[in-house]
Amino acid sequence: MPRTFIAIEANEEVQNSLKSVQGELEQTGGDLNLVSPGNVHLTLRFLGDVSESRVDIIKDVINEVPKPDPFQMEVKGLGVFPEPSYIRVVWAGVSAGSEKVVSLREGLDRKLSEVDYPSDDKDFTPHFTIARVKSGRAKDKIYSVVEERSEKVWGSIDVTEIELKKSELTPEGPIYTTLEKAKLG
Repeated sequence: MPRTFIAIEANEEVQNSLKSVQGELEQTGGDLNLVSPGNVHLTLRFLGDVSESRVDIIKDVINEVPKPDPFQMEVKGLGVFPEPSYIRVVWAGVSAGSEKVVSLREGLDRKLSEVDYPSDDKDFTPHFTIARVKSGRAKDKIYSVVEERSEKVWGSIDVTEIELKKSELTPEGPIYTTLEKAKLG
């Protein structure tokens, strides 16, 4: 059963731009797992383990869901989940284009519920995870880097498609494979 999610890929400009701040985060001495630049993406919906027979249904969903015309998304700022006193994730945010991303997510939730995938009740904040924090070590230094970059623009992405991805967990980190691409518009 493949572990799957629906995503918008980061382009090379954004990946390279975020790579520089990942280096700064690493220098804090924090207990971090950095996301490989090639794996940086915006998750629209995490689906988890999906049987092979259901993968085709999800492919249909991403092709049939109402999608906006292609748009430009600006990647801007840094933030943390769940909160500064207890950091588990460091992320880059989305400014311009975020309302279209949220609308796309809502459409996916509706369409997925029609094929018996329960709605994801978590609040959705469009973001690109760049690091996972494993402990509180150097938490203040990590948050200092985040605060200093809270308004930095990391680049723009021309969003022309969404992708159904498979995630294979390995000791070296996850390997993502695209199972389906659905054009916007």
